[in-house]
Amino acid sequence: MNATQRNFETLLDRHFEAALADNPVWANHTGLRGGEGKLGRATLPHLQRQEKHRRRTLAALDALNPRELSNEQHLDRLALRAMLNKECEEFARGRHELEPSGLDTVLNLLQHELLRGDDEPARARKNILGVLRATPRFLAEDAEVVTRPERVWRKVMQQTFAGAGSLFDAVDTFLGKPATAAARKAAQAYHDTVMTRPLAPEGSFAIGADAMQRRVREQIGLDYTLAEIETLALAEAQRVGALLDAACKQFGKGRSVEEIISAARAEWNPGADLPAVYRAETKRVADGFRAAKAVTFPKGDELQVRLVPEFMRHLYPTAAYSSPGAFEKRQRGIFWVNDLSLTKTTEAEKLAERQQHFGLSLTAAHEAYPGHHLQFVTANQHPRKWRRLFAHAVFYEGWTLWCEQMMVDLKIDRTPWLRIQQLHDALWRVNRILVDLRLQTGRYSYEQAAAHLRKHLGFTKARSEAEINWYSASPTVPMSYWLGRLENERLRQRLVEGRGWSLQQFNDWLLSFGTIPQAWIEKYGLE
Repeated sequence: MNATQRNFETLLDRHFEAALADNPVWANHTGLRGGEGKLGRATLPHLQRQEKHRRRTLAALDALNPRELSNEQHLDRLALRAMLNKECEEFARGRHELEPSGLDTVLNLLQHELLRGDDEPARARKNILGVLRATPRFLAEDAEVVTRPERVWRKVMQQTFAGAGSLFDAVDTFLGKPATAAARKAAQAYHDTVMTRPLAPEGSFAIGADAMQRRVREQIGLDYTLAEIETLALAEAQRVGALLDAACKQFGKGRSVEEIISAARAEWNPGADLPAVYRAETKRVADGFRAAKAVTFPKGDELQVRLVPEFMRHLYPTAAYSSPGAFEKRQRGIFWVNDLSLTKTTEAEKLAERQQHFGLSLTAAHEAYPGHHLQFVTANQHPRKWRRLFAHAVFYEGWTLWCEQMMVDLKIDRTPWLRIQQLHDALWRVNRILVDLRLQTGRYSYEQAAAHLRKHLGFTKARSEAEINWYSASPTVPMSYWLGRLENERLRQRLVEGRGWSLQQFNDWLLSFGTIPQAWIEKYGLE
């Protein structure tokens, strides 16, 4: 290792050790005990100190000769710079003034500790009490910073506040005593303070065309212009739409995808024990991929299928996944099943809710094996410690759609309507590219973006608005799903068809670099 390489390693260590010490919530979620039971600070001076730290790291990075770095260091260099540039950009535009996220931070941390409580109740109890003690101070600090809340993000905060009571109730139940009174009062004060602040101009969530172009380059890893991405998305919408129309014709002339899926769903009765159905289907799908030798499965990991507790029901769709922290010794993921039939009274209502889980084999491939769980556990075993903290959506969401495609291609599930559902979901992800791009560059208002999803995908008003709520806060993430899926296919053609690699060799190679853009892996990971 030469001097430049050693200096780069020192730079990485210094940056992340300081950043994690300065952000105990992040440290806790990565699995580092030093952050447990703490909320950190949310004052403007604290945010300014973090910005200075980022700027110092960027300056130190600029002082290194890139030609003297190893290929693996180049991948970390690109990922670190992308992370720092994004955070600096958000600070410069005053996102801390726009987004009232303090309450969400507190509730997510309490939820994280409640989940820990199933296995380590004493540790979770200590951490929860520490978080509760810090909550009034933390929320008061954050409320002072949020001087001009963005209206969409304020609406999200109101929804979060509306569901906070059930989580606080769950905390009291876990602790065996009423202990959340001060935190509840602080949450109310936070809500009331934010609601009195003057709103930012409509559409202030949008980062603009220039920033969006930088995000495409640094978060997705592509050198496409925004216009080229739109052209790509329009062509993909036409191509995938044609494939979907052709697949539907096999079920009779004039039948839409909605009619075909609705008819199949109506005939499906999973029974009363949904978690058991998910466990069985997750195993069946995993066994199918193992038999097909599509990818190497990690060792020492654990996946639990659990019923979503009552206080979390409003947070999840039919199913979701929680990944283990990057540094957790126990690499346990949780595959959540949200059984809303438990909230219904009649058998007809219960069955209708269970039938919303129709097509769960695709969900199992997406969330569990070989999807999110396998990918994140594999990334968390990367020998380069800090690589585990980089999480580019173009990889982790592109990978899950790749898993859905392999599910169809390898005939892991031979159900005749599976191809239709997979293509319908693909068309949804293609339209995300257009909405994400137009929303963040100001070409779509919030209402126009939601209307796009209703027009092109048949979403309800509530579902379309829920989608746009998170699109507004996560520029380039919505488009990352399908762009990542296309990147995987492009590389498969180059390496499987072009070089004769097996599918398993290709997938293992792709996963071995962590959660970073495929284009970077191609540049620095191919001999």
